Amino acid sequence: MELQTAVPLTIVLLATSIFSTTFPADQRSLRWMRLALAIPGLWSTLAIALPRNLPPYIPEPSNYLQISTIGCFLLFRVLEVGVLGFWDGENDIQRWQMVKEKKHGKAGELEYVKLSIPTTFRGRLAYTVDNFLSMRGESFFKDCTWDWTTKEIREFRPTNLTRARIGAVRTAIITFFLYDISEFIFHSRQWNLTIPNPATSLPLTHQVFYTALMGVFIYIGSDIPFAIRRMVFWTLFRPTMFPPLFIGNPLTATSLADLWSHKWHAMFRRSFSRLSLPLVWMTHRYGSHLSRRTVYFIRCLAVFSLSTILHILTAYPIPPKTHIVRRVFEPGMIKFFLAQPFGLLIEASLVLPATEGMSEWWKLIVRRMYLWVWIIWTGRWFTDGYLLLGQFDNRGMTISPVASLVTRWESRGLSRA
Repeated sequence: MELQTAVPLTIVLLATSIFSTTFPADQRSLRWMRLALAIPGLWSTLAIALPRNLPPYIPEPSNYLQISTIGCFLLFRVLEVGVLGFWDGENDIQRWQMVKEKKHGKAGELEYVKLSIPTTFRGRLAYTVDNFLSMRGESFFKDCTWDWTTKEIREFRPTNLTRARIGAVRTAIITFFLYDISEFIFHSRQWNLTIPNPATSLPLTHQVFYTALMGVFIYIGSDIPFAIRRMVFWTLFRPTMFPPLFIGNPLTATSLADLWSHKWHAMFRRSFSRLSLPLVWMTHRYGSHLSRRTVYFIRCLAVFSLSTILHILTAYPIPPKTHIVRRVFEPGMIKFFLAQPFGLLIEASLVLPATEGMSEWWKLIVRRMYLWVWIIWTGRWFTDGYLLLGQFDNRGMTISPVASLVTRWESRGLSRA
């Protein structure tokens, strides 16, 4: 299916399914309708997630990643609304949540009031559009969020709008240049893509450097589209309509669990949480003898398995220039994501109990040491996988101030010589 057909078809199918959730949940005919719509919906979203040939007005290879990410997001939404929604009850329907200050509480203390499902056609249409466009639980309506969003997004309320808008422009510019610098450094090295471990075959100090740089590249690369949109939205509208992708700085994470639960972006949080429910249900039904820690590990394994699938789907469509063998299931990326549940289990079982009796300063130091040693060590596998998927065979930015500056310096040096 062509992208021009898949996008409008997905919008119609998913919007229809969301619109139908505003009716009473006990209507089985609507459940069967959503399940039926999910079949062509999965087909059309896969066509977006794995685009074959982009239209001529989308020329850049990096746009494959943007479009594929949107396709994967829509794919998970179709599964969540159409398939899992078949078993949803009245309490599982998504609701708006009004955020306001408590009348009889401390200054700045917030309370959240769930709103009822709209019953008019206009209200249902507004519900559908707002829900469809919400990626992390934010809302286009003033002082509203969705009830499944994170605490960080619910409480995101800039006090100084002028300073916030200026900061959004400054962040967008800084993000662009940092992304350009990190990408240029990766492109400057001749990577040996004929071996299965182009990054982990380097000396240890080089492995640490390029893994840390990869983390910066992924962090900034994820934020660039949001930084540009944030600059526009915050200039024209309210900042709460489009919160930052990373409200918390990942460098301030106090543990591995804090990094993945609070400091990393929450774009797929609801979808991953919902799609892991069948496994959690089976665990509670047939594994009642299991400990809480084991159940926690199984839930984490399910979530990171979904994250593995997501990253494979989003990375694979980018066409490489070099003649490397492209593997759908790249071992490096799979190892990185599936290692994270084990890291969380080790942290919960050993690191956190061992540091409980320490002073706050030492507790923070030890936990952060474990966090970054684990991320850098396992991140080397991610770097291998990212390179072998051909991610640095193409220039992601047509306008590269860093590349232009270096080329100019090199040409001056040659002319002088």
